[in-house]
Amino acid sequence: MLELKPMLSALWRNKISAMLIAMQLALTLAIISNIVVIVQDRIGKITRPTGIAVEEIIAINVMAIPQDYDMISAASSDLKLLRELSHVKDASVTQQVPLSQSGSAGVFYTQPNQEIGGVVSNRYNTDPHFINTLGLNLIAGRNFTDVEMQYFDPNEIREMSVAIITKQFAEKLYPNQDPIGKPLYDGNNHPIEIIGVVERHLGAWVGWSNAGNVAFFPVVRNTQDINYLVRTESGKRNDVLKVLEEKLSERDPQRVIKTKVLTEYVARSYARDNLMVKVLSIVAAMLSFIVALGIVGLTIFWINQRAKQIGVRRALGATRTNISRYFLIENGMIASLGIAVGSAAALIANQYMVRDYSQPTLTIAPLVVCALLVLLVSLVAALAPALRAANISPATATRSI
Repeated sequence: MLELKPMLSALWRNKISAMLIAMQLALTLAIISNIVVIVQDRIGKITRPTGIAVEEIIAINVMAIPQDYDMISAASSDLKLLRELSHVKDASVTQQVPLSQSGSAGVFYTQPNQEIGGVVSNRYNTDPHFINTLGLNLIAGRNFTDVEMQYFDPNEIREMSVAIITKQFAEKLYPNQDPIGKPLYDGNNHPIEIIGVVERHLGAWVGWSNAGNVAFFPVVRNTQDINYLVRTESGKRNDVLKVLEEKLSERDPQRVIKTKVLTEYVARSYARDNLMVKVLSIVAAMLSFIVALGIVGLTIFWINQRAKQIGVRRALGATRTNISRYFLIENGMIASLGIAVGSAAALIANQYMVRDYSQPTLTIAPLVVCALLVLLVSLVAALAPALRAANISPATATRSI
């Protein structure tokens, strides 16, 4: 405590340099703490469960060349062929591939002819094999039956009678209620009975605010192109992938067939998030390195400036530990000022980002962790110059007399 007065006096004489370092630390803390919450948010999004056996699934797009092609009959034959292949667990049909950033959505209601208060959901037209093919967990109700399947032309309008929905979507439609047997309306007075609930399905768009709201309907439309999903045994996906196109082309050569594993869709969907995590992590590391260099340079400058003073203190009995501690405490005081200003700046900047850019909120816990990291970087940067100052001999004080 007796050292505080000379420390404050020394800092006041070098107040401009001290303030610059404190402001540099404040800016670093404000930026890094907001980077941390953004990176946490992106990593949380990337690692959240999809509800789908992504690693085992192959997506196949089949486009017919003839304009009058009977896709419904072709789909029936194709799916039979696919399910009979070695190492294939199941195969299904869908109008869009999950997690592909491509799909359709609609607004659903709990009352007939309702116009407001609906819940937006991703929607899939598929068949009774969809749940098993994707590896979804049916937690309530039942699957579709073959009798419930509807096959019709794209321009034909038919009312759907049953649907399976995700748990998340069910909780938004009927909170704290059993949704099985309850109706679902898509803007008219025709009820669609909810017959099943799956635990999770992220849907088509991973970055969508309603991701996880998904409804499945037992429908296949007679369109010019169609998508199949094939689930293979674990570790056999690439083996099956090698023969799929050949087998489907052999069965009917009048189509253009494209295959892709579902992990490719997922990687593409999260490409921007992964890039953001890498770039922001590099920025945070670079900022920490630059501020550490600044502290090292300033501390060395001060030590050289005060070499005679240090020599006098050593001559008066100050130990090496006393000298090192002096500079570390002095650095800690500057860092504390920077952390105090930086914490306020971080919270203010975060409010702006939350309001205008929908970024995640900065809470106290990550702010405290970032403040401690900034303090640690500051002390580590000052440690080497402080140890160097401790080696200044008492004779240094007498050489300049």
